[in-house]
Amino acid sequence: MEKWGLATLSTRRRKMNVQGKLVYQPSCSSTGIRLLCGLDKATEYTAIGIFMAAIISLFLFLGADVVVRYLTTQSLGWPAEMPNLLFPWLVMGAIVAAAQRGQHVAVNAVLGLLNIPVTRVLMLVMQLVVVVTFSYLSYIGVEVVRIAGKQLFPISGISSSYAYMALVYGFGAIALTALTNILWWLADPSAFDNRMTKSEVAE
Repeated sequence: MEKWGLATLSTRRRKMNVQGKLVYQPSCSSTGIRLLCGLDKATEYTAIGIFMAAIISLFLFLGADVVVRYLTTQSLGWPAEMPNLLFPWLVMGAIVAAAQRGQHVAVNAVLGLLNIPVTRVLMLVMQLVVVVTFSYLSYIGVEVVRIAGKQLFPISGISSSYAYMALVYGFGAIALTALTNILWWLADPSAFDNRMTKSEVAE
């Protein structure tokens, strides 16, 4: 346990979430916890960056096509293929960012009937299932990318494999998020509880 620097985990920080509630924030002062915090931030910010890049690119490409069509009554052609290429990245970026923040839609009726230790074990089992399932899907996705590499968009000539790469990234990042959730369970159960259930910290 010392290798995670858990001696410093008694220090808790409080932070307001978007609903104005106080939520538990783990201290990132020790080496092991800093690594987990850094990995989480890197995963989340990468996902947000992918999402923003995809949606901005779609807006610019389709907007340019609209302007050209308005001025010349002709279409550029290739912007019409960009949604097929970029939308998977937009979706996967949003999914990974939501997974990192624990903001996916969930039904907590069963969790509400369980005590904290049982809930932690149940959520841990779920995270193990997610790691195995999405790691396998990411592995299968690599083969799909290889097969799709021979398929080209007719106008732009871009390989459709770039669109399928979004699936490999998304599945892999979700598996990584679940893995870090497991590491949080080992390092700081209170932080794990907050990531899984977004429980409110009592005053």
